Amino acid sequence: MKTGLVLEGGASRTIFTCGILDALLENDIYINYVAGASAGISFGVSYLSKQIGRNHKITEFYMHDKRYMGFRNLLRKDNRSYYGLEFVFDEIPSRLIPFDFDEYKRSGENAFGAVTNIETGKTEYMRVKADDHKWNVLRASCALPLLFEPIKINGSYYMDGGITDSIPFKYALESGLDKVIVVLTRPRGFIKKKEKLAPLVKMTYPKYPLLAKALANRHIMYNREIAELEQLEKAGKALVLAPEKDYGIHRTESDPNILLPFEKEGHDYAVRNLALIKEFIEK
Repeated sequence: MKTGLVLEGGASRTIFTCGILDALLENDIYINYVAGASAGISFGVSYLSKQIGRNHKITEFYMHDKRYMGFRNLLRKDNRSYYGLEFVFDEIPSRLIPFDFDEYKRSGENAFGAVTNIETGKTEYMRVKADDHKWNVLRASCALPLLFEPIKINGSYYMDGGITDSIPFKYALESGLDKVIVVLTRPRGFIKKKEKLAPLVKMTYPKYPLLAKALANRHIMYNREIAELEQLEKAGKALVLAPEKDYGIHRTESDPNILLPFEKEGHDYAVRNLALIKEFIEK
């Protein structure tokens, strides 16, 4: 039975997922397939490269750095994004907290990021390749409207994959997997409400009406995915790991004193459920 990991995005909230992934690696649970959206896949690649604690170090030492995120980055003509793109996707993985590209390549490069084509308003799924040291797929999957410029890949423009597929478990199962472990960044029972910024996105991107439409319908897509996921869990094809309560972490939170306890919650949650996780994988 082939099992995959599916990681919801959520920007800074995804630090919960980092704790879970480290706990899995510490206990020799290695699943050679990760699909995710936004920060889910961006943090998930460090699991495939088997780098325990790498995401923790990024959070502790650099997420509060103004070069990492902040409105100054958005105002820079060479950046135009809330996140410092070269700092986050080049300087950190290349020099400050090196990413093990060799180990990742040996793993088979089985990381797949959901991205939204801004012309079609549809999801596309792209393999994260080891030779792409600029992390273009990760940049695109994280490119939140209003906070990022669209990212160009192979002649087309893309933005946040979470707009159209926040939890790409269906893609994972359709790729040939038998079952999935899904890590959420919201507690069970969370119901997404209509996106308040949808009208502003429509005004900001007048050439891409299907992007605006997708964002306006995002709450419908998300709540439908949660309902489908519950049915898969009942059928034994999914195991859902989620925070036990809403910790109130904002998507652009950068304070390590707030984020790292949430990471520990994820780590401890996974440790408490190790037997359940192993049983699901081995069943």
